[in-house]
Amino acid sequence: MMKEVKQIGEGSKSKAKKTPPAGLSSREPKTVTLPYPWLFASVILFLTVPLFIFFLGYLRLTVGIPLTLIFGGIVLYCVSDCLNDPDGVKLSRHESDIVIPVKYLIGFAVTALAVSFVSGVGEYIFTLQDHQYRRAILRDLISYDWPVIYNYSTQTNPEVREIFGIASGERAFSYYFIYWMPAALAGKIFGFEFGNFIHFLWNSIGIFLALISSCAVIKKFTAWVPFFFVFFSGLDILPNAVYLMTKYEDWYWLEGYVPVMSYVSNFRELASVYNQMVPCFLIVALLLLSRNTRSMGLTAGILFCYSPWAVFGILPLVGALLFSKKHKTSKVSKRVMNILSPVNIDSAILLLTIFGSYYMSNSAATGVKGFAWTYYDHPVRFIPYYFLFIAVEVLPFVLLLRKSRKKDIVFWVAIITLLLIPFYKITGMNDFCMRGSMPALFYFCIYLSGIVADVMDAKNTPTTKKGWLKSAAVMLTVILMMFPACFNLFVILGSVVTGERSDKDDIGSFGNIQDPQYAEVIQEQFFAKDFESSFFYRYFAK
Repeated sequence: MMKEVKQIGEGSKSKAKKTPPAGLSSREPKTVTLPYPWLFASVILFLTVPLFIFFLGYLRLTVGIPLTLIFGGIVLYCVSDCLNDPDGVKLSRHESDIVIPVKYLIGFAVTALAVSFVSGVGEYIFTLQDHQYRRAILRDLISYDWPVIYNYSTQTNPEVREIFGIASGERAFSYYFIYWMPAALAGKIFGFEFGNFIHFLWNSIGIFLALISSCAVIKKFTAWVPFFFVFFSGLDILPNAVYLMTKYEDWYWLEGYVPVMSYVSNFRELASVYNQMVPCFLIVALLLLSRNTRSMGLTAGILFCYSPWAVFGILPLVGALLFSKKHKTSKVSKRVMNILSPVNIDSAILLLTIFGSYYMSNSAATGVKGFAWTYYDHPVRFIPYYFLFIAVEVLPFVLLLRKSRKKDIVFWVAIITLLLIPFYKITGMNDFCMRGSMPALFYFCIYLSGIVADVMDAKNTPTTKKGWLKSAAVMLTVILMMFPACFNLFVILGSVVTGERSDKDDIGSFGNIQDPQYAEVIQEQFFAKDFESSFFYRYFAK
């Protein structure tokens, strides 16, 4: 059975330890005490350091330097204020210290490196979808001056030039690329391979912080946290099993078994859009750990820099947290002042202005949008597909967490969010659905790791028939949800064994695309036309 080690405040509240007799070693695990402000600062710096590099490297110095100073001050304030409760009273050390068993510290570090490697960051192994784009992004951020501007005349492949339809003219690089900034800066100094390694290392640090933060949320250290971080998913195995037996026409891909709607498993996110997944997971964990609401504007707002789609999913959770019992103050006026704090207002306005104007420089990427049922041949078919989708992707985890989280307003808001997101579609693959669902799904992921840890704890072994049935249902759900990750791991590791060719270098550079099959997507999603006249490039960019 799995044994968990409780952490928050354990060191100060525990009884005095007895010295073991001579010749006998203590069975107490070795631990390291991590003050909560250190964890908070580590996560905030992980999220803001790429932002500072962007400010100073991509923007005019007259804009970038003031923004760096402003956000530097905001970060310092948030760290100094993170231990204060909603009324401004500082919590004591025994209420906030995080006691980490050394074995978990080492285990999480090894896990982070392994997950980052196997999921393909750095492309040191066979990779799944989209890594050819990821590699090209890093290469161009290293090779080109900032901001990155492409000229069609550098395209040497005649098929690519034919697809573009023009032989000259400039286009600006347009994408949410902040996650690559530390690696790009390192690569500019020491070359692409070094920058690529830094990118792998940076992603591993993010995963490591995510695992520690998740344990801090559920107040215990357990191996189930990294397990859920990798394997969390809906019960996609069920519709896929039906497909194998019936070959029904609307099956599209492993996690796209109904038209338009798709919630993606954690490992698939790690293996394709880690640049959005890791920051989003960290932000969700930090919001759940928050002692007050005065810095949520920075914590949640910075997600807009990494994943504009995920912001749609984080806003309802933030709204629930702002009015939750946890953040209740002695006076209503104090609660209002916390919500309307300078940090919240300034962070939201500045980030929205800078990155909103940047994203708007390329409106073509969101050309496909509308209500989901309008993309069905017969709109009424949306109804049974919707209920099937919710039954597979949401209902199992709601049932598992209902008893323990039913008094948590964030739990109910997360459910409502996941129920509403499938009604709308943005982009051809529906990034709104796939990425907008991440915050609420990560909420379930974190708390489910705690529930399963309790079930597997030897102290909680059921002795009644009802108890055994409940435990069996929990573990069956856990086993079934592993299917997407196991399938993708089989593809990755199997391709390594068989020597399958990776497509990581098929693009090379957006400025000189090697394989023409990518040209149309790149022109639509990564090139900003008429960028010179956009607000961002007229007033902010170098």
